[in-house]
Amino acid sequence: MRANILVVLLVLIAGIGASLLLIPRGGELALQKFRDRDYESARAVYEERYAAGDRGGATVMPLTRLSLAQGDVERAIALTEEFVAAEPTSVEARELLNRLYQDAQRPGDYLENLAVLAELRHSADLYRELAYAAGFRNRMALKAEALARYCALAPEDVEAQQELAALLAARGDHAGAVDRLLHADDRARGNIGADSRELLMSLLIDLGRAEDAFGRARRWLGEQPTVADMIGLASQLAAASRPDLGVRLIEPQVTGRTPVLALELTYVDLLIAADRREEARTRLSALSGRVEDSQFGRLLALEMNAGQAREALRAAKGRDLRLAPDWVLAGLAETALRDGDRPFLDRLHRELGEGFLADYPVLAANIALGRGDADAAARWAERGLAGSALTLGDRLAAIRILDRAGRRAAAAAAFDRLAPFDAVPDDQLEELAALFIDLERAPAGLDWFAAHRQAKPSPAAEQGWARLAAKAGDPVAVADWLAARPVLPVALLQDIAGSAAERAVADRRAAPLALAAAQRAFALDPSPRSRLALAIALTATGKPAEALPLLSPLLDRGGAEIEAAYIAALDGAGRSEELARHLTAKLAKGGLSDAEEQGIAYLLLDHKAYRAALPLLRARAERLGGVWLAVYADAAAKANALPDLAALLQRQAAAAPLAEAEDSLYRSTLETLGRKAELRRYLLARATDDRLPVERRREPAFALLALGDKTGATRALQRLAAMQGPQSGDFRQLAYLWGPRPPAAALDWLEARAKAAAGPEAQAAWYDRLAELGGGARVTASLATPAGPPVQPALQAPYIEALASAGKGRELAVAVRAALREDATPDRLRRYARLAEQTGQRAAAAEAWTALLARKPEDADALRQLGMLAFDGNRLADAERLLRRYTARGPDDHEAHYFLGETLTALKRPAAALPFYRIALAQLRARGGRDDAAVLTEANLLNRLGKVDEAVALFDSLRKRHPGDRQLTADYASMLIENGRLPEARRVLALP
Repeated sequence: MRANILVVLLVLIAGIGASLLLIPRGGELALQKFRDRDYESARAVYEERYAAGDRGGATVMPLTRLSLAQGDVERAIALTEEFVAAEPTSVEARELLNRLYQDAQRPGDYLENLAVLAELRHSADLYRELAYAAGFRNRMALKAEALARYCALAPEDVEAQQELAALLAARGDHAGAVDRLLHADDRARGNIGADSRELLMSLLIDLGRAEDAFGRARRWLGEQPTVADMIGLASQLAAASRPDLGVRLIEPQVTGRTPVLALELTYVDLLIAADRREEARTRLSALSGRVEDSQFGRLLALEMNAGQAREALRAAKGRDLRLAPDWVLAGLAETALRDGDRPFLDRLHRELGEGFLADYPVLAANIALGRGDADAAARWAERGLAGSALTLGDRLAAIRILDRAGRRAAAAAAFDRLAPFDAVPDDQLEELAALFIDLERAPAGLDWFAAHRQAKPSPAAEQGWARLAAKAGDPVAVADWLAARPVLPVALLQDIAGSAAERAVADRRAAPLALAAAQRAFALDPSPRSRLALAIALTATGKPAEALPLLSPLLDRGGAEIEAAYIAALDGAGRSEELARHLTAKLAKGGLSDAEEQGIAYLLLDHKAYRAALPLLRARAERLGGVWLAVYADAAAKANALPDLAALLQRQAAAAPLAEAEDSLYRSTLETLGRKAELRRYLLARATDDRLPVERRREPAFALLALGDKTGATRALQRLAAMQGPQSGDFRQLAYLWGPRPPAAALDWLEARAKAAAGPEAQAAWYDRLAELGGGARVTASLATPAGPPVQPALQAPYIEALASAGKGRELAVAVRAALREDATPDRLRRYARLAEQTGQRAAAAEAWTALLARKPEDADALRQLGMLAFDGNRLADAERLLRRYTARGPDDHEAHYFLGETLTALKRPAAALPFYRIALAQLRARGGRDDAAVLTEANLLNRLGKVDEAVALFDSLRKRHPGDRQLTADYASMLIENGRLPEARRVLALP
């Protein structure tokens, strides 16, 4: 009996044990509840497992889906991000994370995760999607890389190849762009887009592959080209600076036949551009019949460009002048003025008015001079010189007009502004030399022509040098040059004779040159001008008696120059010695009143007896200064005694700083004498002279710079900047002088100034400049403390700027947070926020924006950025509050209005969102440009506003341009499903 009971007990115990094994454990229980849709209980179980440290996929993935099912998107994202951080190569987790980022509308995070996912899956569709997303975020480097990966996997996508080529060209990879375009063109059998064709030809030509460009153009043209295709392709070749290839392209179509007028005119235009003007003129002359109004203006332009100005003038008579472009009208006016065709000029004035010459002020000035209106001529000339459109020849002509109109000072100032006269054509050299002389710039002109004749020898350069050398150079060298050239223009000989005779008063070496040139000019042309030049030369060479018979016939003509030459000849012949002796004797006796001395001085000057007058003028200049110093300087210049004037001014400058007039005179004297080293020493001494006020020390520093003495200018500006501080104009000029990458010595100087500055505020100002000029590493090294940011609040701003320039985001975030505790200046808070955003420190940026908003509760930037950050972080109530405050200001910001609408929609208040969607749509449509991102945004807005059909049309247009874009397809299908248009969604998704 007992044995039976024992057996029963054992059986009972075994049954109980087996039943315990059938009870579900934690994981099985959670899975069972998940399958039974008991999400609340299932999530609780999975949360317990997660809290217990289970981070495996079997726990994280169900828990993520449960969180998502219950609307907790942020929890789902956080779980998946943590899992991905532990398992970065998990494709399933990254795909889930991508969908979560899309649902949460976090495009930046979506883009970064998509880039990793595309690398993991190596999928063409994902690379295409990555390229689209990167372009939407303006990440062009990433877009280019993604497109390249996509094209490698999908070489048959010609449109993508063209898109990548355009992107590569924009980023400077011309060779890569050409390879892509050639591949695309071959794939498309020559049917790439017009923009791609133009880009390909331009790049091929730039890369020295012109024949390849021509071959492609011929291939595109085909066997039976249309006129439009011929004109378009030829014009593209001409636009790429190869009109000769354009000629070759369409020449077979116009040779031996009569093409349509548009093609003929295009061919002529290409001939002119290819410098085949004679052929162009022949074809223009062969045109017959009346040209239609639509082509008439182009015909006139071609005739002008081909050198057929008179033919164009004849053709324009009897036709509507408004058909011609303005520049053609100006050319016609110039031709009419040259030919004396006053009726045509009157017609221009009558039908079009003076306004038609607004872009051709030199021509207008010449017409005004021809009509005797000097004031109008000067106004037109000054107007032309004030702009930047005139060529060098036109500017010289305008300066000459100013001089002829009696505006010598204005002409000289304009001439000085033109230096250094780069790339002057030969036909402008004579006028350039004449202006150097007439405007009293002969020494500078001589230097310029001496260099030019060596660099670019030509007859015009030689003659220009001879003119200026006779005026201010070595007369013996000019005489040798003259003797070696038996045939020269009369005008040149007359100019040389006049200049040499004027110099002969002070430099006897110039007298033989004056006589030789004058004799040759008189033999060729015995005109009054040649007669006067020979007489002056004879007097200068000690033959005044021979000069008098030449001058006597000219006396009736009058004129100061003839009178002065006659008096000089009389004096030279002995007939005026008595006057000279008398004047000299009176001066020697002394005892003269100031008025008497002044009268003698003026008389000597009137007779051009400058050397005789110099002792008197010098004494008065030393005693009285002012105007007498100017008179002495003028006489010394004309008597070739400038070294004495320089010595006088040097002594005065050593005693005390010169006044402005004396300073200017001393400088100009040293320049005329060519004493550049002495001038630089004087300018540096003046710029660093503490006896002068700062404003008068600044200009010598700029003068040193104009002389090319960058070292001296730097020393002077450093002295001034050290006194005035880093915010001064002197420092800005110094920084400009250093350039964008200052030398190490400049950074050393800045760092020394910063360390030596008195007080943190002054130090901060210098450190700011040091960071701006590339010394960020020095700033951080100088200001960093063991704890990180500097302790002094004033030094935190330059420290943060330096960290930003170095791209040190984490250190910047720490420094910004430290600065926020001390600094409440709105501008600095805004700057901190921007710098934090630029370095990717969103949390620090949010704190800075929050601090700014606390300081300025209605600051637009802070409201907007914090609103966007709140939306991105799914803090919808904060996003609504901030974006409402921002949009209430009425900004033209479609993005802010759109995201406010999205916020309200996410808060289940779609009716409240509608006004903001409408505003966003209106602002978006008012913008210029219609890229794909704008079209997609407009489609989403139309959907939100219930205009589904319009949204569908836009989505369809996008899909046609991007048929392989999976994200676009998904967005489209999602919109259709949302609106209950399931059949269309199935079509879009290609579902059965």
